[in-house]
Amino acid sequence: MTDKNPEHKMIVLTRRLKTPGVLETMSEQVPEVKEAFAELHTKLIQRIDMLGEGDWQIVSHSHNVYNGILVVSYLISN
Repeated sequence: MTDKNPEHKMIVLTRRLKTPGVLETMSEQVPEVKEAFAELHTKLIQRIDMLGEGDWQIVSHSHNVYNGILVVSYLISN
C-alpha cells in the first residue's frame, strides 16, 4: 500500500465592491456581493486550472470585507 501525501495550496482573491455610500440598503448590497462572489469563483477555477494535473479540491474557504474589498482565501488540496 502506498501512502500519498496530499499537496495543499492557498489561493487568495480580491474584488473591490462598489463605494459603500452608493449601496445604502441591504437589498442593494446583496446583488453586488453575489456578483463579486461569482466573479471570484470564475477566477478561482481559472487559477486551479493553471495548476495543471491533479484532482484539486477546495478544502476550506474564508471571506471578509475590508475597506470595501471582498477578500476570499481558499485552501485547496490534491
